[in-house]
Amino acid sequence: MTVQELQHREALHHSGAIVRSRRFATQFEVDGHVLTLGVEPGVRGGLYYLPSAPTWDDGTPVPRDIVAGMQNVIEEVERFWGHWPEFRAVL
Repeated sequence: MTVQELQHREALHHSGAIVRSRRFATQFEVDGHVLTLGVEPGVRGGLYYLPSAPTWDDGTPVPRDIVAGMQNVIEEVERFWGHWPEFRAVL
């Protein structure tokens, strides 16, 4: 796992994805496309809601290969920050 902090609560994952933590949301960015995910704060980490068919914030579908690795990337970045996230699928 290689994660580099870019700014406070913003990190670059070795896959090229950028993860930004916001209040009650996290932004997952790849190649200039952004997906904003809802997050409920928790004691050891946040509870992430992952849509079954995610779309970028501009409405275009997120490619399957990116969807396949998204949870792992977010988890690695959150652990870099000292958090233990949980994930729930949203239909």
